[in-house]
Amino acid sequence: MKKLKALAILGILISILILSCERDDICPEATVTTPKLVIEFFDINAPENSKNVRDLVIRELEKDTAIIFNSTSTISIPLKTNAIETTYSFNLNALADSGGVTDTLTFSYATEDVYVNRACGFKSNFIDFRARLETEEPTNENWIQDIILQNNTIENEAETHLYIYY
Repeated sequence: MKKLKALAILGILISILILSCERDDICPEATVTTPKLVIEFFDINAPENSKNVRDLVIRELEKDTAIIFNSTSTISIPLKTNAIETTYSFNLNALADSGGVTDTLTFSYATEDVYVNRACGFKSNFIDFRARLETEEPTNENWIQDIILQNNTIENEAETHLYIYY
């Protein structure tokens, strides 16, 4: 009888321990979160051909951090989720002795927060997205000759949002 009571108490304790455990809420890496802006570069003289950028250094103007890309025709960069615009300087051939050439692009948008799940929380989509080259008219001093918006809503990174011709 004492053994049966001890087993019953042990069973109850194990049940309480199992039921009181809380599952870990870890956001899986495969979960879609706030998307980055995807930009593809093209040759201005042959617009149907994508063109690799070399030693491209991108800096957000309000921060002192840089993102460096080398020998790629497609890049992804983050946009601010707590603002309505993000401004980046694009320095092509930045690692060359001459220091390269720099153009500034401003991206404006509205954000739309979307609930993903309990583990991941919310993600932000960017709607009414616009891009602006910070010069009146492209000149020989600009390396970016044209920008074409492909999609004014940024919801995922599976598609290209902006084309830059140089």
